[in-house]
Amino acid sequence: MIRSRLRWLKHLMLALITLALFAVGGEVALRIDQYQQQHSANTFDTDSVLIPSDVTYHRVRPLQEVSRKHPDSGELIQFTINSMGIRGKEYTIPKPAGVFRILCLGGETVLAPEMKEPDTFCMRLEKLLQKKTQLKVEVVNAGVPDASPLMSYLHLRHSLLGLQPDLVLFHFDMSDVADDHALRRYTQIGDSGIPLCSMHPLFEKINTPERLENQFLVYRYTLRWLGDYWVENQPAGLDRDIDTPQGKYLWLEDHPPDWSVYVRQTLEPIQNIQQITQGTYSRFILATYPKPWQVSETAMSGKRARSSLGVRDGVEYASRFPFDLLDTYAKQLNVTYCDTSPTFQGIQNPDRFFLNNVPRFSREGHALYARELALFILKEIPGIWSDSIPSNSEQPIPKHAQVPAY
Repeated sequence: MIRSRLRWLKHLMLALITLALFAVGGEVALRIDQYQQQHSANTFDTDSVLIPSDVTYHRVRPLQEVSRKHPDSGELIQFTINSMGIRGKEYTIPKPAGVFRILCLGGETVLAPEMKEPDTFCMRLEKLLQKKTQLKVEVVNAGVPDASPLMSYLHLRHSLLGLQPDLVLFHFDMSDVADDHALRRYTQIGDSGIPLCSMHPLFEKINTPERLENQFLVYRYTLRWLGDYWVENQPAGLDRDIDTPQGKYLWLEDHPPDWSVYVRQTLEPIQNIQQITQGTYSRFILATYPKPWQVSETAMSGKRARSSLGVRDGVEYASRFPFDLLDTYAKQLNVTYCDTSPTFQGIQNPDRFFLNNVPRFSREGHALYARELALFILKEIPGIWSDSIPSNSEQPIPKHAQVPAY
C-alpha cells in the first residue's frame, strides 16, 4: 500500500515538474518573440510607436521612423513622425501668413499607419483643397491610436494649439465609446468639470504594483486565447463587456445594451474642443464614418477579423442610432457635423473601401472619405475658395457611382 502511494506521488511530481518545465520554456519563448518584435524594423508594434504621457495617457513618440507591414498585403509601409509626435513633415510655428491650416484629430483611421503618405485621406484632402485656393493648404495628421474625444481634447489643449489651426476636424470613430471608458479612470477633472489631464500610471507618485500573475506572458497569452475561443463559440446574443476587445462595438448592434452613460461621457469633450476653437477664432467640424460591418455583411472578411472584435460574421449592422445620436448632439451644441456614412452605405461594392483584416479604410476608402470631406469643407467654409462647388456634388452618390482616381 505504501509503495503504491509512493509510486503515485512520484508520477504526480514528475507530471508537475514536466508542466513547470513547459511553462518556463513557453515563457522564455514568448519573451524572446516579444523582444524580437519590439526590435525588428520589419514589424509594427504599437508599444514602440506610443510612449506614456502625463497629460494624454499616451502619445506618439516624436522623431521616429515607423515601419509597418500592411495588414492585408504584407507590404512594408514606412513613414516619419516629426518633433511634435505628428505624422509627416515639420510644421512652421508660428504659422506663416497665407497658410490655411487644418488639424485632424482622431485615432488609427486618422493616423493610417497601414497607408503610404500620399494615400492617407489627410494628404488627399490637402491636394483636393489646394486646387481651390491661392492660399497654401496644410492638413496636419495628428492621429493617435486609441484616441477618443477626451484624449483629442487633451492633446489639443496641451500640445497642438501652437500650430494655430484655422480649422479643427475631429473624426469620431465608433470605437471611441470604449476608448473613452478605458481612459476615464486615469483622468483628472477640474472643479468646473473640464478634463485636466490623463496621467499614465508610470507617472503616478503612488503606483499600485501589478499583480504577480499578470507579469507572466504565458498567463496573459492563455487568457487571451481562452477569450478568443469563448467569443468564437459563445451562444448568439451573449453580452460582452465594454472593457473587453470583444465588447467595444456592442453599442452598434440593432439591439444594443444600455450604454447611455458611457456615450454621454464620450460626447462631452466634443464641447470642450468646440470651446477651444471658438476661443482661438478657428472653425470646428465633427466628422464621422462607418465601420465595415455598418455598410456590408461581407466587408472586412479576413479570417477571424470580425470575431476578434466580437462582431458577427455575415451580418450588416443596419442601426442608424450612432449616426443619429451624433447628429442630435451636434445640433444641440451648434456644431458643424459631417456624416459620410450615407455615401459609404449607398455606393456600389462598398467592401473595396475597407481592409480585410482591420476595421479601417483601404486606399479607395481614404480617397472617398477625402472627397466627401473636401466637398463638405468647400460648402461650409466659404470665402477662400476660387471655384464654386459643382451643382451635382451635393446630390447623394448613386449605387453605380465610381470613385475618381486622384
